[in-house]
Amino acid sequence: MGWQVLASAQEAAAPAASEQQPQPPALPVCVIDLRLPGVMSDILSNVLIRGEQRPESEVNAFLEEAKLSHPRGEDLRKAAADHFKIDQKRLEELVEFWGHVNCKHAAIPGYAIPDAVVSAATGERLIPVTVSAFAADVTLHVVLHELGHAVIREFDLMVLGNEETMADAFATHMLTEYFPERAHAVIAALVTSLMIEADEVPRNEWTVRGEHDNDARRAYQIAALAIAADERKYASIAAMVGMSEREIGSALDYGADIHRAWRRTLAPLLMPAGKESTEARVRADDATQAFVDAGEPSLRSTVESAIKRFDWHSQVTVDFVGGDGGAAWNRSKRTIKVNGEYIGRFFAQGVEAEA
Repeated sequence: MGWQVLASAQEAAAPAASEQQPQPPALPVCVIDLRLPGVMSDILSNVLIRGEQRPESEVNAFLEEAKLSHPRGEDLRKAAADHFKIDQKRLEELVEFWGHVNCKHAAIPGYAIPDAVVSAATGERLIPVTVSAFAADVTLHVVLHELGHAVIREFDLMVLGNEETMADAFATHMLTEYFPERAHAVIAALVTSLMIEADEVPRNEWTVRGEHDNDARRAYQIAALAIAADERKYASIAAMVGMSEREIGSALDYGADIHRAWRRTLAPLLMPAGKESTEARVRADDATQAFVDAGEPSLRSTVESAIKRFDWHSQVTVDFVGGDGGAAWNRSKRTIKVNGEYIGRFFAQGVEAEA
């Protein structure tokens, strides 16, 4: 089976036009106003010192004097171009590129990444997570996977096979059963992510050891469960992993049993219709808040909807933090922690997939 992410596979993954799709994440709200000389001065300082490697003492001296005599940000920028012998058009482009470097919101693709924000809770310096629809989709499946571990452990479900495989099946079942409007985009993104990671390892080195299946196998199994939920809707995802007609027929058979088993297993664990658990919460720190709240529906709202469906006996938390590491369920803390570094990996994969 070929696992290269091709443009044709991306086109095949696109849902039918008749399906209602979530809107792409909105760009962060930004209040910078480059018409103000003080704001322009701050941006020019970054452009000239960090971007153009001009002496800090010269830049500071110029800006301190020039911003007093130039009441408009545009005039200050032109004066800086003349003083430092930089082409006006080029400096304008540099100012635009560096325009959000002092902002507290998440990074915006195509602009300089904002300087680290300081966590109000810990004082730790964190890099804002870049807003990305692809990364948000992959992250949603990751969170639901970890939620699967939480449900298995907190409700003492029988583990009659590989728990990692169970958690993947749980996440895919939750999407197709309870979030059909998001399921296609999320599963397609997750399969793409796994295919990219599979391609990073030579096929003869794909692992057959450990608790986790190799990424190619995971992608196939998730696609098979999607097909079992709705053969027509998820046909393009089956194409992404190269499923044959015979394999699709087989997936419709055994996949239906898996979905039926999850429906029967989860039914007594859910809150009554129309009610939500008060023992569930979703948190995001300064580095992840813009990423988690972007889009309609946002990642936060979807995760909250999922976690609050269960009748937890004590508080369960999903924590998005701008730290290093991946994502995991911590049973002693009853917390699913998702780190910004992991989300950043999905952002890079989204860029690669588009390319």
